[in-house]
Amino acid sequence: MLSTINRTICRRVSSSFAVFSNEEIRSPKRTIEDLTQEMLQAPVSRVPPTVQRIMSSLKLKFKPDGLDGSVKSILDRASAQLYYNCADNFDFPKLCDAFGLGDFMSSWYKLTLMHTWMVLLRLHGEFDGKAYMRLQRGLLSTMWLDIDHRLSIVSKELGQVLTSENDMKHMHGLHLQTFFEYDEGFLHDDRVLAGAVWRCLYLNRPVDPVQLLRAVTYIRSTVAWLETCDTNAILVDGIPEWKQLRPQ
Repeated sequence: MLSTINRTICRRVSSSFAVFSNEEIRSPKRTIEDLTQEMLQAPVSRVPPTVQRIMSSLKLKFKPDGLDGSVKSILDRASAQLYYNCADNFDFPKLCDAFGLGDFMSSWYKLTLMHTWMVLLRLHGEFDGKAYMRLQRGLLSTMWLDIDHRLSIVSKELGQVLTSENDMKHMHGLHLQTFFEYDEGFLHDDRVLAGAVWRCLYLNRPVDPVQLLRAVTYIRSTVAWLETCDTNAILVDGIPEWKQLRPQ
């Protein structure tokens, strides 16, 4: 099973690097931190973030991509449902206690990113490129629209703005870093994956090694459990409950 997962990730990583031009390949290698900083330093758009999300969602929905209409409908419904499974169905208080995280919006966001990455990892090898990209973009588009909504509610309750461009850019940066780091860490042993979790889930802050190990074990065992789930069932029924495959 692990070899199948590794092959899937290898294809995913290989396809990511295939988009670079020859000129970029010849240039000095950029780290994940370099890519994240480039995004954070990009000029700020004058279009409000929520409007950008809606425009992106509509563009995704109606842009021709060569997929059959019924396939698009299935993927669009599945992507929205799977996002909310990733955001709402894990046991937030239990994971915060196990991993040593505070009861904060930022903890929910980082755990949501973790579960979203695991779902995309599971489904990556099940579709052709166009179908997978539609599912991925639909899931992430739903995620950002939902985050805008949640932050606006919290902002009103606290009486302060939590949706500034700077805040959102850092959230986008963490999203990119998390997906890249977890991809790379998962391919290697637990030591490398633990480093990725420490940087993305704990943001390089001091952490109890036992709690870090729990997070690594949770990722490994949850991905293993997802591999036992039928793909059609995931697309139709989503993930009503998150489970782990315990080591024998």
